[in-house]
Amino acid sequence: IFFRICCSRGDIFCSDLRGVLAPMTEMLGALHNVPPLFSCSPDPRLKNETIKIIGNVGDCGKRFIMSGVDVNNMLYSRSFDEEELIKVKHGDEFGDWKTFFHDIEQAFNSKAIQVSFNKGSSIVCTVKTPSTDFTFLLHQTVDQMGNTRLLDKLYEFYRVRMDQHAFDKTLEDLVQKEADMRNKVTLHAEKTQLLETISAAEADSMAYQQKYEELTKEWQELTEQHKKECQESGMDPNALDEEAPIDPDFQGCTGRVPLGEQEHRDYDLELLKLIKSKFTPFKKTEEDATETDEQNAVKVVRPYTTNEYEMQMRTLPMGARRMVMNVMQKLDDWDYDVWTVQDFTKGGALFYTAYALLVRWDFLRKFNMDEDIVINFCSQIEGGYHPNPYHNSMHGGDVMQIVHFILLPGGLKETAQLTDEDVLAAIIAGMIHDYDHPGLNNNFHVKVQSYLATLYNDRSILENHHCAEVFELMKNPRFNLLGGLTDSQRRDIRETVIEMVLSTDMGLHTKIFGSWKRRISQDHDLFKRKDDQRLALSMAIKMADISNCGRPQDLYLKWGAKLSEEFFLQGDNERNRNDPVSPFMDRFSPSMAKSQVAFMNYIVIPMFESISHHLPNMHFSVDNCENNKAYWVSNDDQV
Repeated sequence: IFFRICCSRGDIFCSDLRGVLAPMTEMLGALHNVPPLFSCSPDPRLKNETIKIIGNVGDCGKRFIMSGVDVNNMLYSRSFDEEELIKVKHGDEFGDWKTFFHDIEQAFNSKAIQVSFNKGSSIVCTVKTPSTDFTFLLHQTVDQMGNTRLLDKLYEFYRVRMDQHAFDKTLEDLVQKEADMRNKVTLHAEKTQLLETISAAEADSMAYQQKYEELTKEWQELTEQHKKECQESGMDPNALDEEAPIDPDFQGCTGRVPLGEQEHRDYDLELLKLIKSKFTPFKKTEEDATETDEQNAVKVVRPYTTNEYEMQMRTLPMGARRMVMNVMQKLDDWDYDVWTVQDFTKGGALFYTAYALLVRWDFLRKFNMDEDIVINFCSQIEGGYHPNPYHNSMHGGDVMQIVHFILLPGGLKETAQLTDEDVLAAIIAGMIHDYDHPGLNNNFHVKVQSYLATLYNDRSILENHHCAEVFELMKNPRFNLLGGLTDSQRRDIRETVIEMVLSTDMGLHTKIFGSWKRRISQDHDLFKRKDDQRLALSMAIKMADISNCGRPQDLYLKWGAKLSEEFFLQGDNERNRNDPVSPFMDRFSPSMAKSQVAFMNYIVIPMFESISHHLPNMHFSVDNCENNKAYWVSNDDQV
């Protein structure tokens, strides 16, 4: 143990080497066995204040140093050699040196030291021992080396180590400081969240005000138009019977049109041309490209021939189109990246992925789809998703692509002998399965008894809403994707889409998964009955809907963060309503690791294993789940 303190009278040493340079005497021999001494005494000048007293060996083991530090960090110190110590101990009257230093040590340990202030700049330390009192006169010293702070810290360290009461008090203070700091952090987080909520509310208020002004203007224009028409027909504009019933239009679209008067989003025609040319080139050679482009399938986008496409791709510069086409190369892969498509198409991941899959399966030609309507429909579906952190259009595009993967590379189309109508229904179901999702789950709607909860009797509320809104939208001829199909085909596809989308209600998971396990325990011939085929398709979209747990870890963590943020927003909503915050939705008590591990153990992995037993090509997804679950073992976020 070695430390050094500088003071005005010289160096103070406590070292294993002390005494090496000094001739050994009886006093020095006893002095070398004296440990660092720490004590305190009431300050006679100030109530409830103390003076810290430190005793130590210095000057290479030749001197005994006594120091004192008051509440104002004023240093008093003196170095005593053997001659001066003889005076302190009154010669040989009160025992030998060993007894002398032992008594002083005991006085320090029992705090039997009394301090008084002498005239001038000095203090008198009276050390009370069983035999007598020893008096040490200490002089005020100018602290030029910061020794006062060091002595103060040394004393505090010793006090905590040796005094159980001091230890308990210090520990209590530290615990309180930690609690205060955590409280400050929590308050700061709440303040930040409240400011964000206020900012979002202000933005919503401005948007609502703008919408109100637009509707007011539209109402005024319609009123003026009505007056003009009444004047032209000789009618009194005020004579309209407002109580007269209005005949409903059962054939027309009465639902929401996400893009309003705009039929489709702004799109990159050249990018659509490259996508279409990759999967359904017009002809193999330019000489064969003689047919008319007036067919519905090529009404908007005339694809390149194979030779033209290959040349375009060779000369395609780096940029958004190149990045998107690189992703399109992986349309049949499990790690298809909708994030990149979203970034390089101005939020068009669902639109471009849906178009790519429809041309990948050649459905425009097979079902005589009007390409204008295809583009309109995909645009409106994308526009119908809200900008939620998780349940947004990008999630819709992602689930749609995974459904495609399970059908084709996964092998479900072949094993279940699915028809083109089945596949088209599956692609549509994946695309629309969270259409118009408000970012609040079914339990929330039931708890607050929202309009939708009342409308659907608390049963699969959002899932029913997704289907109803889309099929209402398709009543509009501009968006009727199935307009070119026969009535029988439309009914078949509609029934399949509804069954698939309703199966994504996690409240029905146990029931649907149980039906699946009972069915495949009999045999794997799912092609024999339509109900079995639809059950297989329901399992496909269920797997796709929670496929993030089995995706490569970089994609899994991205989606996990988005899901967590959406949960927190619902928790904020519940807290603002003074309702209990739902499990795993409290941003001030995050438990992503716990919730994800439980979700994988009880829902994801058992279902993925069962599907992989029927579709061996899908077994890799189970391994990915195990890897992602292991991530949380070393990254627990619970507080």
